[in-house]
This record gives sequence, C-alpha cells and structure tokens, in this order.
Amino acid sequence: MSVTSLAAAVRRRIELAGDGYPPLYPAVTLAGSAGLTIAAVVQRLPLEPPWWALLGAAIATLSLIVDIWIPTKMACAILAAVAVALMLMDPVPVDVAPLLLALMTAIAAAMESLRRGLAVAALSVAVVVVGSQTGHLQSPTVYVLAILCGWLVGYMILYQKLLSQNELRDQQTRSERAASEERRRIAREVHDVIAHSLSITMLNVTGARRALQEGADGEALEALEDAERIGRQAMTEIRYIVKVLGSSDDSSAPTPRARDIDQLVDDFRKAGVAVSFDVNVDLESIPAPLGAALYRITQESLANVVKHSRSHTATVTLTADPDIVLCVRNPHSPPAPGRSSPDGSGTGGSGTGGSGIDGMKQRAQLLGGVVDAGGHQKAWVVRAAFPGHLDDAVRQAG
Repeated sequence: MSVTSLAAAVRRRIELAGDGYPPLYPAVTLAGSAGLTIAAVVQRLPLEPPWWALLGAAIATLSLIVDIWIPTKMACAILAAVAVALMLMDPVPVDVAPLLLALMTAIAAAMESLRRGLAVAALSVAVVVVGSQTGHLQSPTVYVLAILCGWLVGYMILYQKLLSQNELRDQQTRSERAASEERRRIAREVHDVIAHSLSITMLNVTGARRALQEGADGEALEALEDAERIGRQAMTEIRYIVKVLGSSDDSSAPTPRARDIDQLVDDFRKAGVAVSFDVNVDLESIPAPLGAALYRITQESLANVVKHSRSHTATVTLTADPDIVLCVRNPHSPPAPGRSSPDGSGTGGSGTGGSGIDGMKQRAQLLGGVVDAGGHQKAWVVRAAFPGHLDDAVRQAG
C-alpha cells in the first residue's frame, strides 16, 4: 500500500471516528490523547519495574486505535480509565495522566447519549477518588473539576450539533416546500397558457372551417391567421418557461399585466365569443403581481366558457371600490351531450374543477385575495376579490 493510499485510509477512519463532526474535531482529540499519554510517561522517567506506567501507556495507545476503528466511545473510555489507573501506580507530583480522563469524558459527552456521557464521567471521577484514597494522587479536587468541565464542554458541543441538525432538517423542509410551490406555480402557468391558446385556436379553426364551407375565404384566412398568432404566442411562452427551468439565470419570465386583459378579451371576441368588458379602474395603476393574477384568472375563466358553456357569451367586470374585484359571468345551462360540467354536477359554466379553480384560488391566496366560483341565478360566476391596500402582499409575492 502506497503512502498516499495509507494517508487516505487514515483520513477516512478519522472522519468516521468523528461521527458527523468535522474531521478537525477527532484529529484534535486524538492528538490531545496521544500528547497527554506521552507527557504522563515522560513524567515517570526513568521507568522502573514493575513497569506500570509503560503498561498504562500501551493500553492508552490501544484506546486510540479502538477510537479510530469502533464508532462507540464507551470502550475507549474504559480503556483510558484502566490506563490512567495503572499510571497512578507510579505517583508523580502534578500528574497529567488524570487529564486524559477529562478529555475522554468530553469526547464521550459530545458523541454519546446523555446517560452514557454521565456514566463515563462517573467512571473517571471514581478513578481519581480511588487514586487519591490510596495515596497515589494529590489534589483530587482539581482533577474532579477538570472532569466535570470536560463533561460540560462535551455536552454543550453535542447540544450545538443537535441544534445544527434540526436547523438543517428545517432548511430541507423549507426547500422542499418551496420546490413544491414552484412546481405548482409552473403547472398553473403552463395550464393557463395551453388551455387559453387551445381554446381560442380551436374556435378559430372551427370558424375557418365553417367560412370555407360557406365560401367566405377572407373570413377563413383571418381566422386561421388569428389561430396561428395565438399558437405562436403560446409556443413562445412555453419555450421561455422551459428555458428558465433549464437555466441558472435569475431573470424572471415576462408576465402579463392588467392592461393586457383588453387584448385577451379581444382575442376571444375574434374567436367568436361574445365578451362584454366593463372596467372602472386604471389598468396601468395595478401592480404587476396583481395584474398578472387578474389576467390569468380572466384567461382561465374565459377558456372554460369555451370548454364548458353551450352559450359562448360572457361578461367581465373589473372594479375597485376599494377592494379590487374581478367578476366573470356567463349563462348557466345544462351541458351539451358529451360535455362535462365544471364542477361535476352536470352544469356548464366558466369555472372548472381540478387545476382550474385550484389554480385561480392559489393565485389569489398569494396576494391575500379569495376566489369563489359557482352557479348564481342562472349564471356561472367566477368572482376574485383582492384587498384594496395590497402594497405588502404585492411586494411579498413579487
């Protein structure tokens, strides 16, 4: 085995010995244990039979090897206690050997459970007390305090590690929640773009077919041009969404504004939907996030008029007094054969189940608004209401 591979293997073992702590932590504790062992032996030079200090140093070295290869620190703590007890058989003034117990207690407190950490601390204190009672150790109080301080420092490190792990889990949860919200947002955008473009395209194609049957080539050409324009616009939006998803660029995709509702209504009118648009608010003054929500809700509602209503007529009103209220209303009648109702009840209207209504409600909730959809007096009504003072909500959503 080469020196490089051996060093890499030792590094991996040190990282495993750290049990989740940075590699520097186990490296420092191993070096500290080795340094204290060497210092304790040097204090006892020249060594004389029965070689208690030498045997203690050998067991202390064995504890370092066990520390690298065995995840639990209990075996290391027991071996360290035996090593210190043997070294105390050769008493010296100002002995550094018991400091090995303080270090091992700190390691156990930082890397084992509370019960095991306290058990190691009790074992270390017992070795010091027995050594002092047999006359082999002076000033036992100092060493007991060192052991208790070691346990306290180790437990504080363990507590900090647990806090860091909890924070990491919280960050992962927040990240997953944000990713889920982003997926839902993208799904809403794609759904709205496709539903709107396909609805108008199909109306234009149907109109072109009828115009060709009636010999009105000019009307057919105009309808096909509108269908082509809407289709190209939808493809442009979809391509941009895909581009943003595959790019690390922080630029945001161009979003429709409130002023674009006029063009939206006009597109539906050209496709054959009789849409009445009544607005008593300056569309230019509506903030971008709110304007995008109003546009998408109007878009989804009108697209569903095409999909679910037998009568292609609708009324769109936008008021601000002081709440900003968008209302899309269309006649409420039983669906034609083969058509599903928006709510599953067998009635047609501008609302739709699943991602349609859910998407509109999610958009409104992001800005503190609400969306209601249902049948009212022979009409299907989608009503979106937003608070008149939206500065904070708009800044947060934007």
